[in-house]
Amino acid sequence: MQRSESDFASPGTFKVGQHLGGLVRQARLARNWTRQELAERSRVSLATVARIEKGSLSASLGAWLSVLELLGLLPLLSGLRDPSSEALLDATRAKRARRKQSNKDLDF
Repeated sequence: MQRSESDFASPGTFKVGQHLGGLVRQARLARNWTRQELAERSRVSLATVARIEKGSLSASLGAWLSVLELLGLLPLLSGLRDPSSEALLDATRAKRARRKQSNKDLDF
């Protein structure tokens, strides 16, 4: 039995999916493209474009990224940062123990 994304996603996830889908639809309409044209240009199926525009979580990440790239929206995601995780990683790197160099002469 296939897993349904709606069984696991939070309401916030659904909201963001719908927001992104709306941005995709808006960008497509601004270019006067049909869904079929967007599907062909981004190399995904017409059904996938329809799911993406509805904010469906069942569309693959690759399909989402392909459509976002074609519409020029991908750079918006490239700028995402997580300052909390970056701070934790920096703290972890600072605490890592360094392996002590052996003083033994390993010359055979």
